[in-house]
Amino acid sequence: MKKKLCFLMVFVLLLSLLSGCGANKSSQTTKSSETPSQLVIPVDSEFMAGNILNMGGGPTGSLIYEGLVTKNRQGSYDAWLAKNWKSTENGKIWKFNLVENAKWHDGVPFTSEDVKFTYDYAKEKKIMILSYLPMTVDHVETPDKYTVVFFLKSSNPAFLDHLSHCPGIPIIPKHIWENINDPEHYEDKQYVGTGPFKYENRIPGDMVKLVANQDYHGNKPHIKEIVLKVIKNKDAQILALKSGTVDVVCGISQAVANSLKDNKKIVVYNIPSTNGYELGFNVNKYPTNMIKFRKAMEYAIDKDKICKIVFGGNAKPANTFLMPEVAHDYVKTDIRKYEFNLKKCKDLLNEAGFVENNGVLEGPDKKKVQITIPTGGKAGSVDNNLAEVIKNDWTQLGIDVKIKQVDFNQWFNEVHKNEVFFVGMPWLMHDDPDDLSHFGSKSFFGKDNWYGYSNNEYDQLIKQLQNTTNKEDRKKIAYQMQDILARDIPSIPICVSDTVVAYRSDKFTGWKETYPMYWSVVDIKQLLKVRPVK
Repeated sequence: MKKKLCFLMVFVLLLSLLSGCGANKSSQTTKSSETPSQLVIPVDSEFMAGNILNMGGGPTGSLIYEGLVTKNRQGSYDAWLAKNWKSTENGKIWKFNLVENAKWHDGVPFTSEDVKFTYDYAKEKKIMILSYLPMTVDHVETPDKYTVVFFLKSSNPAFLDHLSHCPGIPIIPKHIWENINDPEHYEDKQYVGTGPFKYENRIPGDMVKLVANQDYHGNKPHIKEIVLKVIKNKDAQILALKSGTVDVVCGISQAVANSLKDNKKIVVYNIPSTNGYELGFNVNKYPTNMIKFRKAMEYAIDKDKICKIVFGGNAKPANTFLMPEVAHDYVKTDIRKYEFNLKKCKDLLNEAGFVENNGVLEGPDKKKVQITIPTGGKAGSVDNNLAEVIKNDWTQLGIDVKIKQVDFNQWFNEVHKNEVFFVGMPWLMHDDPDDLSHFGSKSFFGKDNWYGYSNNEYDQLIKQLQNTTNKEDRKKIAYQMQDILARDIPSIPICVSDTVVAYRSDKFTGWKETYPMYWSVVDIKQLLKVRPVK
């Protein structure tokens, strides 16, 4: 269930977060020798159009709006609008005790009625990004102003995980949204949340300004103002950083990082293990419908070269869909590792009926093998580079490889038309066994998964996992699922990458004291630690 919601939300979030941060100071930016009060972060695209239920929270969702809990990189959960919680009846009933001092940004007290309303509204209006709630929750009760109880349709030990991902289920104010009948077309002008920053104003297509919420119920921010300024070109972002008109840029290349080493006012650091990349196969299209072909191609992915060339050394080869740094002991460590070996690949292709004829690979049908790789989709800005590396190696096998640049919004359609595709997803999509449900037969809102992969044994394990609370038992199920994926190969894990960040050390500090929840510095856990240099 989590995958259905999270992959949709990430699809929206990638438009702003995955692409990194960057900006020029707006006319409202303060320039002085005094302690800086305004943090300027660049972003690559306009993102505040519509409302929180349209944009999935990003990139300001975790700054303006909040959920009940957040997940940390250790695999446990941190309090947010809920200060504590417990489950009963094998994870079928979940009781949350709420913070008692939270207020909406317009001064109205936050209560359990807002939480219940969020569920009721999601169900009535069929809100896509909140669709997990009505799919899973039977009803919600509010015994008092600061207690809310979720009664689920069935046991769900991973309920907290569902609530806390991508960026989780945002709670919306009842006193505002109960008067909004058409959320799909509603243009919010206020963005009233409970978070540590409040919406101030925006210039469409140019910038958004947030100010610190002095009445915030948690640790108050050290930063008085945040300006998110649209600068689409990464080179322009770096120039702005060097000039001091921006304070941080994330998602930079290693080459750029190296060029900044001698600048005494700029510090570069890595946010480790932020994204996992894979090569997906369309198992319904020839020749990737042949498991022997897919197995052979395991040996034709030079993961070490990709980590070095595409990611500048800021990545590690991957062998499973789950990421060891965040999924910990849920990762099966003895999964077979495939080393890059084109000779081994050719031998397996020959066994599968593929023959090289004058430098051209022909399949069992005696026709040349052609592979089209669509780029511009869920691997973000790196998929063209990934495609070039793989094309170079696969061409040596005699495969006719074409790279097709497509519009981001058309990417899903291209996945079903072509043989292979790249997927790059944040660590929150690779951090626990429930993420393996992505390979279930009907894992995307009741529709086929991206790969067209279907395995009844695997689907049954998903059901077992969703109804198992004991960690050791969940681990055993996860190991079985990883074994099946290694055998059937609907995708090839490529690598786990870091996000490289550069910031002005003469302006703000605290960047390295914590890692963000997601893959960008536009993040509540990150920005609550950042403070001006005095």
